[in-house]
Amino acid sequence: MAERKQLLWSTISAGNLSGSNTRSSTSGEKSHYSVSIPVDVIINILSRLPLKSIAQCRCVCKLWSSIARRPNYNLLFPIKSPDTTRILFAFKVGSNLFFYSSPQHQNPDNNNSPIVATRHDINLGSDLQQLCRPLRGLVCSQHIGKNCSWAVISNPITGEIVTTPKLTIEGIHLKEWVRGKADYCFGYDPIDKQFKVLRITRLCGSPEHKISFYSKYHVLTLGTGDGKLSWRKLQCSTLHYPLDENGICENGICIDGVLFYPALIKHRKHMIVCFDVRSEKFSFISVDDVLGLPIHRYLSLINYNGKLGVNFSDVSYKHFELWVLEDASKHTWSKHIYISPHASLNWENFVRPAGMIGSKEIVLYRMYTQNPFSIFYYNLEKNIIRRVTFEVPVLEKFNHFGAFTFANYVEDLKLM
Repeated sequence: MAERKQLLWSTISAGNLSGSNTRSSTSGEKSHYSVSIPVDVIINILSRLPLKSIAQCRCVCKLWSSIARRPNYNLLFPIKSPDTTRILFAFKVGSNLFFYSSPQHQNPDNNNSPIVATRHDINLGSDLQQLCRPLRGLVCSQHIGKNCSWAVISNPITGEIVTTPKLTIEGIHLKEWVRGKADYCFGYDPIDKQFKVLRITRLCGSPEHKISFYSKYHVLTLGTGDGKLSWRKLQCSTLHYPLDENGICENGICIDGVLFYPALIKHRKHMIVCFDVRSEKFSFISVDDVLGLPIHRYLSLINYNGKLGVNFSDVSYKHFELWVLEDASKHTWSKHIYISPHASLNWENFVRPAGMIGSKEIVLYRMYTQNPFSIFYYNLEKNIIRRVTFEVPVLEKFNHFGAFTFANYVEDLKLM
């Protein structure tokens, strides 16, 4: 009986993939022959596959993986149609987190039948606290343990994860601090094409030491080439920490290389922090005088056609305001007020924006919900809301769960 073929790829050149194979005949004699497959044929095959299949093909052998890992892999697959934007969901049930995605623009039929979402199997570990907004296919999650915290950067499509070194939350003089908290933000520099994680540690002082709070700032760069991840200390002349309302932290949004996040400074003043991902410098925009932002309002940031949008609710929950930063250098804003056409879609019911699609449509979702899971497309111009329900089999066994939802997610084979 003939032995099973084992194709051993040995070399890759500019023109082909080469390998050899040994096969035994019925007479016991062995015959040798070589196989040569042109690289352009392999690329042509890969170009016709969906991204998830390409990611799986990287596991065939090192040489297949080397093609998909090339920095210019997008240019190597010209036949593949451009990636469409999707909605990314992450459902938190107990200590488990389940990732799903679906095409962003859905037009439900007259029967309003549920749409089947695509599952992405990935294990981020335990102690999940929060998810940052995805950037170019990657997701940053923050985790907290006993007196320490860390971040996990993952690609839901390829299943690859990278864990940052853990940092302690408390300061050196532990007796001076009664508690600490760490928040993470995820940014991308489009010039140097680098991903960075910003970590802000808030230390709350004890009354006897007459210290209200103190913050530390660290940054970590992915893909430095040496294979090691390390945190670097940053200096900031303005002491601040991310805004945290009722345990809900707005962990920022990155637009054109600038990471924006709301923060508090001394005397409870509100600011929008502008962190330049490339230069790693902080700047600040005051919002108290312009937006008149009271502390009790929930706040969320969105990308409004390439500009920073600040979305927050009125105290009565009958309408929400959308402020758009028209000129960051001059700190000029435009104000828009919208009345929700649906009474239950308010901030009191933990409804949050997942992002803006197109020019005048916001995707809304409930942070705490139950099966079946739905999102809402709110057209600001027409003042109408359409509901889209998803079929998520893993949720059928649970009554309630937490949800993270992000609009404008683009699948990517990016490796870290």
